[in-house]
Amino acid sequence: MKHVWAIFFIAFFIATPALAGEGATDNSPDWFFPKWAAEAPNNKPIKVLDTEAPLGRYALKTKEIGLKDLARIHGHLCDGLAFAFVAIREALLKLFPNGVVDRTDIRVVTRNSPCFVDAATLMTRARINFMTVRVDNSLGWEFIVQKISTGEAYRVRLKSGFIPRDFEEIEKEIRARRKKGLPVSAKEIDHYEELLSAFIRKLLYTPPEWFIIVERLPHYEFRFLDLLAPRGDIINKNVPMGIHS
Repeated sequence: MKHVWAIFFIAFFIATPALAGEGATDNSPDWFFPKWAAEAPNNKPIKVLDTEAPLGRYALKTKEIGLKDLARIHGHLCDGLAFAFVAIREALLKLFPNGVVDRTDIRVVTRNSPCFVDAATLMTRARINFMTVRVDNSLGWEFIVQKISTGEAYRVRLKSGFIPRDFEEIEKEIRARRKKGLPVSAKEIDHYEELLSAFIRKLLYTPPEWFIIVERLPHYEFRFLDLLAPRGDIINKNVPMGIHS
């Protein structure tokens, strides 16, 4: 009997790492990550591949990045973070159909939003200091994600009318008043947070194809900055004079 139990425990401890998966994320509920978010159908982690060290080779194993990871590092769960997670995930699955996202091979374009920039950089490891993130305020609720090695690119954007009007209105009102230095009551903040939670639920429980438009961008050319470009007013300086000049 002791021999049987010994075999059982050995088998259990050998099998446990395999059951846990490679670098599995923690998707459990927490004080900053409610149960309804943890159990949401759109809260599916991405599997990523990185290098083993600053000068190292590709890692031999993958790890997972989930929405809870983003909420922990960003500071809170919000509508922008939830949308960004679902939308960027859709683009990454197009670029890496085998389900393993190579985070050494991605560029991203996003608008200057705290949640959008954090989600984009954390999920892809594209970074401004490496010139792989472009911040473009002409964008709305959307991202452009490109695979560097192939040039393949996708735009993912929110369908018009998906944001609840009452949430949109109270958010604009609060921002406008705070910009003018005017106060906002605790009751108004509480109401805003109720509407926010409802919108996050909508983002995490609605099938992505119902609210996200995925568009392939053939021949997309990533430009890190528009501030710098070759001078355009001297391109014809060496063209010979015509006979009618």
